[in-house]
Amino acid sequence: MSERIKFDGAVLKDAPEVKLSRRGIIMGLAAGTVFPIVSSCTTNPYTGEQELAFMGDQQIAAMAATAWSDMKAQTPQASDPRLRNTVMRTWNRIEGATPKAGEQWDVAVFDTDDVNAFVMPGNRVGVFRGMVELAENDDQLSSVLGHEVGHAVYRHANRRMSRAMLAQGALVAGQVAVASSEELQQYGQLIGALGGAAMQFGVILPYSRQSELEADKAGVDYMHKAGFDVKQSVRLWELMDQKGQGQRPPEFMSTHPDPARRAQILRQYINARGYALI
Repeated sequence: MSERIKFDGAVLKDAPEVKLSRRGIIMGLAAGTVFPIVSSCTTNPYTGEQELAFMGDQQIAAMAATAWSDMKAQTPQASDPRLRNTVMRTWNRIEGATPKAGEQWDVAVFDTDDVNAFVMPGNRVGVFRGMVELAENDDQLSSVLGHEVGHAVYRHANRRMSRAMLAQGALVAGQVAVASSEELQQYGQLIGALGGAAMQFGVILPYSRQSELEADKAGVDYMHKAGFDVKQSVRLWELMDQKGQGQRPPEFMSTHPDPARRAQILRQYINARGYALI
């Protein structure tokens, strides 16, 4: 079976669903095979860090291919050459300052009002007209594009999918424990609900926010190396904060940090790195 996994506004199709029979889970727990954590650690070729990964990057990229094709087929792309030239002019500078410089990328500029951008596995980047129009200059746009490359460099798609699979496996193991205990069975439904909420708000969403902040900082690093004004990354998030006033859920219920907090964290990061004084 398969499930549709959303990430960064796109959908990964045909992702394997973690779904085992109760008997299989019990046998797997006994054999230590339900959570293959140790054997699933890989080295990130761009950062050199050891990371949890249940799937290979090529496998995830292949899964995203259909979603990317659908996105380009169903969403109008910008026909104004000035809009695309602005994006590509900035893209060429920022991409060349990243660890993935020189790799093949597919960059699409979509003609919608969405103030957004995203990256998909396989070096696919989408930028919406609304985001380009919000940015006051190339420096701010470079912050957006550098952020998206940062997601790819740190393999956040793989991390997020592996984390979700691990969380689902933990919940299934918990359900087995409840089902195996007469004392806990009477509370099984409540325990299951609390466990799901704890995983969502205590693990999955905070982990997504952590990835966003990591990509923010990576984008600033690339901006500095490419010669852009890193102070404009802070200004961008101030604009984003103004744009979304009254439209955002509380941060603990969101996959993305609050824009005002992102601006503050980037200000501190830029000062600490000595890139500028804000």
